[in-house]
Amino acid sequence: MNFQSSFDYFLKIIIVGDSSVGKTNFIFRFIDGTFNKIYQPTIGIDYKSIIKVLPKSKQKVKIQFWDTAGQERYKSLNKIYFQRVQGIILMYDITNKESFDNLDSWTRLIFENISSIPIVLIGNKLDLEEEERIIRTEDGKSFADDNGFLFFETSALNGKNVDNAIYSLCERIISSLERTSSFNVNTSIPFNDILEEKTIKEIKEKKPCC
Repeated sequence: MNFQSSFDYFLKIIIVGDSSVGKTNFIFRFIDGTFNKIYQPTIGIDYKSIIKVLPKSKQKVKIQFWDTAGQERYKSLNKIYFQRVQGIILMYDITNKESFDNLDSWTRLIFENISSIPIVLIGNKLDLEEEERIIRTEDGKSFADDNGFLFFETSALNGKNVDNAIYSLCERIISSLERTSSFNVNTSIPFNDILEEKTIKEIKEKKPCC
């Protein structure tokens, strides 16, 4: 199999935000349509890949999602994974004020490592909006507008807006890269899968013990 000919673009996307906002279930909903109701926090870092055809541009892309732990002690690990990333998903929980308040610190962490990159801000757990919503839609949109982010509210539980959010981010990534460089499939593959697995293993071996 010719690795480079199986898709048009390889996009590495990192997803960040506080613990328990739904990052892992968001990825699983997009990749295989599943949702795990039992909360299992991500330890350190994990990644999953899928090949999709973007509905708008019809580009065939391999998307590699890097799922980060939201716990404070893992933020130093997250910095490593901003290298060679093409897009970022920044997530909060619309029923959790602290996760929204912490967007400022996550945004600072991002901008300390990357000066300009397509970012989508996602307010997750939209399925709980009628009874448990705390963060208003307009507050999320205002934060996104102030920072130049795309904005969506989603539900990893029922899938609402999950695909739209990711496809919109991918389209913006491709548009941005094509404007600024001769970006193509040969330059859009920062790592191969073997190197990615080796890197993950090394980081997990260095993660804090407690």
